[in-house]
Amino acid sequence: MSDQQIQKVKVKRLVHVGLWVADVPAQARFYHQILGLNLRLDTADTNDGLDDNESSLFLTLDETTHCLGLFEDTRPVIQKGRKPVQYSPLHHLAFGVDTDAELAALAARLQMAGVELSFEPRDGDPDQGDTLWFHDPDGNRVEILVTANELLTPPHATRKAHLLRRPLALQHVALQTERLEEMVEFYTEALGFDISDWLLRECAWLRCDSNHHSLVLLQGKTGIDHVGYAIANGTELLHWADHLSQQQVPILWGPGRHGAGEDLFVRFADVEGIQVELSAELQQYHDRDVTIPPRLWHTRSAAWNLWGILPPWMREETPV
Repeated sequence: MSDQQIQKVKVKRLVHVGLWVADVPAQARFYHQILGLNLRLDTADTNDGLDDNESSLFLTLDETTHCLGLFEDTRPVIQKGRKPVQYSPLHHLAFGVDTDAELAALAARLQMAGVELSFEPRDGDPDQGDTLWFHDPDGNRVEILVTANELLTPPHATRKAHLLRRPLALQHVALQTERLEEMVEFYTEALGFDISDWLLRECAWLRCDSNHHSLVLLQGKTGIDHVGYAIANGTELLHWADHLSQQQVPILWGPGRHGAGEDLFVRFADVEGIQVELSAELQQYHDRDVTIPPRLWHTRSAAWNLWGILPPWMREETPV
């Protein structure tokens, strides 16, 4: 494969997110009861698979490929002055390519960019062979794996989520970073993401498939901001708001409509405070071969919510 071909290879989709958690069974129960995620069949046994001694669990929307991994947080407590160091709850991100050849080409592309990488057992599926692992500029672990082509099928074409009260698919992850421009350059140059929207010096929305964004990078203390799941439409969003109320899960933000991405959304938090977003009617890009310049936003309130309401943690102005 030529250098030119290597430079053209890109990741194709967000496959799953791994989270460090203090209480794996409690988090698994939340995602099962509130979001409708199920334990992957090969990890479930008695008591719905929620053994209090489990150190990691993998949850799925389609009963085969997991979209969320929960890992017991065994990282050592490090004191910095009187306060312990605050770790990010992000265990890793996983993106997919279509073929083994693309995986090898992407490894070559990363090596050409000077990225240290390794082939290690596949997360949650060690019997399926090794996958590509490396770190982004913030030190977040990233996994690249070969995924089945059926993941490219629009989720709304396969089932009606409102019949099952679960999202259609994992849609995006939003990360906070103290080196926004460096992270944007890494994901665009090394992994082939395209920039959909920019809120200069504050946020970038990046896409790797037809969705307006699979990755959001926000200026701030390094960590995870939220994980987003796709749902069908605005009517479904209202049903979810009722569902959250019935389950006594407070809505932290929304319903609203993002300017960047044009999607309807509602935001809440899991039992350990990691925010979850449900997103409906996200803007789509149907031809990746067409160069579309990023849309620039100069008004932060419009970029975040066209309906004007910002949550308390976003009301402080960030210089842009």
